Amino acid sequence: MANRSAPYEKSLAWVRRAVNDGPLPVAVFGAASSTGIQEIASFGSDGGRVAGVDDQFALFSVTKPLTALTALRLVEAGELSLDAQLAEAVPSLRGENSGLATLAHLLSHRSGLADPDLDGTDPRDTLTRIGGVFPAGTMTQYCNLGFVGVEKLVEHASAKTSAAAAPEGGPAGKSFEAQFAALNEVEGVSTLGFDPDHDPHFVHGTESVGLDHARLIEARHPAAGAYAKASDLLSLGSALLRTVTSGTSEVVHPSTLSAMRVNRTAGLPRLNSRADDAQKQDWGLGFNLPTSSAILDRNLFGHAGWSGCQWWIYPELDACFVLLTNLIDLPGKGVRIDELQNAFAAGLR
Repeated sequence: MANRSAPYEKSLAWVRRAVNDGPLPVAVFGAASSTGIQEIASFGSDGGRVAGVDDQFALFSVTKPLTALTALRLVEAGELSLDAQLAEAVPSLRGENSGLATLAHLLSHRSGLADPDLDGTDPRDTLTRIGGVFPAGTMTQYCNLGFVGVEKLVEHASAKTSAAAAPEGGPAGKSFEAQFAALNEVEGVSTLGFDPDHDPHFVHGTESVGLDHARLIEARHPAAGAYAKASDLLSLGSALLRTVTSGTSEVVHPSTLSAMRVNRTAGLPRLNSRADDAQKQDWGLGFNLPTSSAILDRNLFGHAGWSGCQWWIYPELDACFVLLTNLIDLPGKGVRIDELQNAFAAGLR
């Protein structure tokens, strides 16, 4: 009988080493194609808790493409525009440069918004008075607060749609979280959300970077606050691969996914970016489009999270992989995810 794990042996070996030899406390690795989940395995134990394939983890910035998918579902329904300006949903920013940032700018890190710490003051209150550091669209700078703007535009659009459908005091529209949770309607997805109610793994290393994780959890931040298990992201990845290979619309329409993968930041000046080539990256709408020369196969899109979580989709290979783990700042700990990306792609060639 064929060895189902054979294409992923190098990837599995990489994860096993990263756990057994350190620094990863635990990890879950999985792979999927357009036909479904192909591989999933767990590694290690943490404080006496043995990792399992159904364990939930804090995604941190892997939340961003999920928030983007939530917003783009409204765009393709004709309820929200990529050109919608932030001031439409945050009236206090009318007349301010920051209020001119559009949904497309916010999703592709071109908004120009100042970006306070993730665990700072209430991000929704901060957004109402935030300034801009450059005119929207002229530069690129990674910005978590921009996704709070996405949340506001999603809720504003939903409220407008509800008011038009029921002008005589109808429902106020769906909250952002309710629309985000609708991703759980995709087959195989069940635990995406902002409540840590499925016993997620403890995140190590927050103290060393000065992060108050409890405050981030409380903020339910649309840039970095979601939780999931590996099968959730693998099932979403599989559905998106079917969008590419078969033209299905289980998550978003094929033209929507194509638009999300258009490079929106190529050639733009990068503000406060590290010069290290391994950190070079461009952005679509919510998706990271890596440009590092350390990656052998660059036709991928996805996102990484500060907690070490990874979600990468390879349309030409009809494959995606997920790595869920729980250690802040893997690059700072000497972990090179490009090694795993290269091993994964090579195993499928």
